[in-house]
Amino acid sequence: MEPSSSGFNYADYPVIVGIDFGTTFSGCCYAFAQNEEVIDIVKWPKQNNHVYPKTPTLSLYRKGSTQLVDWGHGARRQAMKPNSVDFLLLSKFKLYLDEHLQQEALPNNLQVIDVIADYMGAFHQHVCTELLKGFAGNYDQSKFRYCLTVPAMWSDHAKAAMREAAIRAGLVQRGDHPERLMLISEPEAAALYCEKKSEQFNLVHGQRFMICDAGGGTVDLIVFEIDQQTGGKRTLKEVTNGHGGSCGSGFLDLRMREYIKHKFYHFGSINDSAMEHIMDTFVNIIKPEFDGYEDHFLDLPASMGLGDLTDESIGLENGSLCLPATELREQVFEPVIEQVLQLIEGQLVQSPNNLEAIFLVGGFGQSNYLFRRVEEVFANRVGMIGVPPRGELAVVRGAVYFGLNPQIVTERVSRRTYGVETRMLFNKDLDPPEYSVVGVDQKTYCRQRFSVYVQKGQSVRVDECVSKNFVISYPNDTDSDLFAFDGEGPPPRLTTHQLIKKVGHFPIRMPTLDGVRPGDKVNMTIRMYFGLTEIKIECVIRDKTFVFTSSFDASDSYGATPENQLEYPGGSQMMPPPTAGLAPPNPYGLSDPNGSQVSLGHQQQQAYTYGTPTMAAQQAGYSQAGGYPPTSSVYGGGYPPVQGDYYQQQQQQQQQPYAQQGYPPSQSYYSGYPPSSQGYPPQSGSSYYGQH
Repeated sequence: MEPSSSGFNYADYPVIVGIDFGTTFSGCCYAFAQNEEVIDIVKWPKQNNHVYPKTPTLSLYRKGSTQLVDWGHGARRQAMKPNSVDFLLLSKFKLYLDEHLQQEALPNNLQVIDVIADYMGAFHQHVCTELLKGFAGNYDQSKFRYCLTVPAMWSDHAKAAMREAAIRAGLVQRGDHPERLMLISEPEAAALYCEKKSEQFNLVHGQRFMICDAGGGTVDLIVFEIDQQTGGKRTLKEVTNGHGGSCGSGFLDLRMREYIKHKFYHFGSINDSAMEHIMDTFVNIIKPEFDGYEDHFLDLPASMGLGDLTDESIGLENGSLCLPATELREQVFEPVIEQVLQLIEGQLVQSPNNLEAIFLVGGFGQSNYLFRRVEEVFANRVGMIGVPPRGELAVVRGAVYFGLNPQIVTERVSRRTYGVETRMLFNKDLDPPEYSVVGVDQKTYCRQRFSVYVQKGQSVRVDECVSKNFVISYPNDTDSDLFAFDGEGPPPRLTTHQLIKKVGHFPIRMPTLDGVRPGDKVNMTIRMYFGLTEIKIECVIRDKTFVFTSSFDASDSYGATPENQLEYPGGSQMMPPPTAGLAPPNPYGLSDPNGSQVSLGHQQQQAYTYGTPTMAAQQAGYSQAGGYPPTSSVYGGGYPPVQGDYYQQQQQQQQQPYAQQGYPPSQSYYSGYPPSSQGYPPQSGSSYYGQH
């Protein structure tokens, strides 16, 4: 594979590792670049006779401690022991990165990024051990590169937090090129897997298909179009605004628990071991086999003491409980399935052209009842509804396909409207007088205008960059902020509008330039790439290019402020965030010499430095939007330059703690053992669904 435009040489990393960090189960595959055969990791610690190819996303801590005790199958086994009262079993902690949900604070003062990093670190250590047993033993871990899957519904902040967790877990080093760790949305990875299988479904150039990636926690959807010119490679174009919801199969488990509790409420509460026995039966047998028609029977565990009891009012006969199909349908399955059907409808509305297929993937995607309901509702509107073979591995295998060929997806749809803050000529009919400012050219400008780079719903090619040119006085440092608008229609004029959110902060340190005197004007170009899974920002000053990938700001949507949360390792070598409201010490600030210059193209530069902007957490709304409004013709910059030594050529990268979680109490995902919806696959491993 050719080196990337940002100077990353893929040939330096011949082993590609795909990781699907799921809500309930996590999996891993890998491949060697020279032969592209994808190999599943199927051996996991303490799995006993479980042949399911993933491991539980579970972590065990001692109460009052932040030290990981065990993970995966081992965590569950330890938590089941009689003397386990001193342990906390954490499950579904991936959902803490979904800002649309409200969770309780984690116990033990644990921070969600550290919990994910602890799990990923142990997971990755096992993966490396397995790889080094095989032919990958010819390479050490420094030759691995990674492709990590994330939900389509995640915000920029959540994706940035996942990258930070992977760095803390030791997958890559903080100074590595960002492309050594690539993120891909889960339905996009599944689409690549389905595309590999598309010959079985006879899909050809110009045809569209929808991915419904239904797992244990989330359901993600997206529509792709196959693009294959005569004699060319087959690629995929994203044609809808991918979205999703927290309505995975784990929510069936929660409803089943409530259903059983209601059945036996007049017998008193059900003890934990009995409930877990019942839930194992539901997860391993009833849930995958349920078709909506057939009644199921549940043999009650002996620990309930109801072995020979008959109670016709609840369908209990000699210790065997009848679960009528109508009750399971209405009280357990249908409320969750209905949410999935609504998500599919939302994607169909965005893609009015004919849809050839809907592919159901992920663990929940293997459900007989989900397939039946999707077929009932949508069969007359799409060509076919299919469940690809080994659909539970579609996401993680697709992640490896993406790592092998990152150019296979050529277009994506922007989830939000993005832009920067700048000055534009003042319009007395539209702009508030208090925002007027007189520039050095004696013209009146409006400060804090929102200059749009890319519009929500706009299709953006992966190699397409939006660039703007500025002038800055040497040797002043400066910075750039990225703002987002999630609403529909024309965006507000000012960044101070309540619907405009600051999502990124990019400090830019002026490099040493030969022959340039203090006060001289230096041209600077900011290029933004919005067609990737993560936003990539490049700042070009002379022949030096600084590359940013999304990192996160400790100030997030849970009420923290950056000034009291950030740590600055290395003393003066880290730059604190600028103080709001200060006038720029440089009287010229940033100015655009030729008005608003927006160019689309892809250019290669020579010298790259890798930085991590701060990324503030914001919720992302997903829906289609209209066209791209023209940018105003004249503006100047209003970025307050801040003195500071931000760049130390990869060695002193920004490292920030995740903010204290301030989620209001809602639903506990960790309260000791048993986990609220943790199920385990059947011995065959063939039909279980509940993972993601």
